[in-house]
Amino acid sequence: MVRRWTAVLLVLTVLSAAALAEPQWPQDTEGQKTLREYTERLNQRLTEAGEMPVNSLFEIYQGFAVMGITREPDAETPEGVEITVKLSPETIRSIELRVSDPDRFPRIAASILLALYGDAMDAREAIRIPQDRADRAKDKPANSFEEPVEEMNGTVPRVYYAYYPDQYHDGTNWLQMTLIFPMAGTWDGNGLILGEEEAQTKPMTPEDEGDPDYEGYFSRDDYEHFEVFLTPTPEPDSAAAEYDFR
Repeated sequence: MVRRWTAVLLVLTVLSAAALAEPQWPQDTEGQKTLREYTERLNQRLTEAGEMPVNSLFEIYQGFAVMGITREPDAETPEGVEITVKLSPETIRSIELRVSDPDRFPRIAASILLALYGDAMDAREAIRIPQDRADRAKDKPANSFEEPVEEMNGTVPRVYYAYYPDQYHDGTNWLQMTLIFPMAGTWDGNGLILGEEEAQTKPMTPEDEGDPDYEGYFSRDDYEHFEVFLTPTPEPDSAAAEYDFR
């Protein structure tokens, strides 16, 4: 009887360890090493937010990786949370988060931001815009929105949001956040303490917004993205003003 209970406890211990298993990936480049370090920080933030950690790695190469949060670790296919990472040989270039549950999207998106910014961003600020985008999707679930993404890496992180209702005609709606990382060596990756004047929401106005009363697929959006400037803008007569560092 004692041996039987010992065996049962051993099985439960193994299953518990498997449920908490972390993805295993190669670390052939600095970019892949950075991804592993970032994911460890992300999982800590996800746990603090009451979410499951990233526990499935679907694909990984030197140029990109696809991972997600699944009910069981090491799943073969995504289950409503997809994270696509573009890598350079040195660092992470961008992260694209896609979540089908609007109630989970704000927590997961905020965790992705906090894993990069660290103490430079307050948790309430990190969740503010993701919550707004999720609320918008729930308020008008048939109306999509998409903020144009500038993929070129600059000296500071940039964030863009989108919503695609029934994108694959399977009844599933997707909320999306794209985080563009700064270039390697231009940002410390741990976040810097920013004053209120340094954190700005910068609107992007398209040349042709179309009919303002139209709200169909790819409906009119405010094209707002979150951008944090860590260095002051150079004076017009400064030599640095000849270059656009963003």
